[in-house]
Amino acid sequence: MDRKEIVLITGGAGFLGQHLIKTLQEHDTKVREIRVLDLKPYENILGHIDTHPVVSILGDICQPEKIESAFQDVDCVFHMAAYINFDFPPNQKELQRVNVDGTQTVINLCRKYNVPRLVFTSDCLIHMTPYMGRANFTVVCNQTEPKTKIPTKESEFQIPGYAPSKLKGENLVLDANDTLLANGEKLKTIAIRPPVMFGEGDQLFVPTLIKVALRFGGELPKIAGPGGKQQVLYAGNAAWAHYRAKEALALKPKEIAGYPVFVTDESGIEDTTRFCQRLSRANETLKLRPSWYQIPLFLSFFLAFLLELLIKALNPIVKIKLSFPPCGLLSYMSSILLFNRIRASIYLDYEPIYSEEKAVTRSALWYEKWYQDYCQQHQLKKLKVK
Repeated sequence: MDRKEIVLITGGAGFLGQHLIKTLQEHDTKVREIRVLDLKPYENILGHIDTHPVVSILGDICQPEKIESAFQDVDCVFHMAAYINFDFPPNQKELQRVNVDGTQTVINLCRKYNVPRLVFTSDCLIHMTPYMGRANFTVVCNQTEPKTKIPTKESEFQIPGYAPSKLKGENLVLDANDTLLANGEKLKTIAIRPPVMFGEGDQLFVPTLIKVALRFGGELPKIAGPGGKQQVLYAGNAAWAHYRAKEALALKPKEIAGYPVFVTDESGIEDTTRFCQRLSRANETLKLRPSWYQIPLFLSFFLAFLLELLIKALNPIVKIKLSFPPCGLLSYMSSILLFNRIRASIYLDYEPIYSEEKAVTRSALWYEKWYQDYCQQHQLKKLKVK
């Protein structure tokens, strides 16, 4: 009989954490207790049945003395807690504190309390580097982890602030593989690299685009010319990959421990505006569509570059913050991002458990409710169906 396990999820009350808890509740027969460490209390917003007890622990991963008891007797830590922020100029201090120093704290506590497995949630945005070293967009075509370029200098990151902080955190986790625990055994680690995720609980990706569309009568302006092709991932499949990573670290650590792993599913690879249009087709009230016009990419980049220069110049005098870096946003929208998940398939025995149709249908219901609540809270008129 398998020994029952205790797992700890940092950031478990968030978007992906919710889906991981659902996955563990529905598929992991080894788990006897799920601990959720977050700044806010855990609440089951996905409506799944709890078959294992969930213990919600309030705390900051950057304050080890206040959270270390959460690591007692834990068999696997899923480190999902992060400062997900794309402000321009970046809040470097907070990004360093949470995404780098906080990750080191988690590693230290795993060692102190003899946690044998650590699964880290990284991000495919760390691969957004200038194409051919010059272009303002990225091209990744069906590439595996060893073949996909990673910036070596801070200036090479197309997404400043956030992306380099996640790479630093990932490096800490992977470098910690095979380091000694307090009991003399060795820590086994892995890093999961998902692309941008969508699904129930999403408060950032699609909701941000909905807010933009509300300003333009339901249209999403094509500000990056014809746009690129971006791979997206359903959060339920991302959670399944994290569960498979936990199992792989226990069953075959020599084959996969210490490595990063791309995770994708069968979601369509297309321009972000087209993805939102397809998503809204499964929605009764929310109808998003790409604009009929396209702003030439070179013109958009020129204007974005001037805007960033202006903000940098004014920042010492007037603290102006944008929600996204203008050039970074254009870079993402014009990039081709297609990652190969062969490593996940072979070593994690991972295959998506949710089809594209099911993922889109479930997500559409969530975004419809989010949209209705947002319009009601802000007293906005809903978009007319065309």
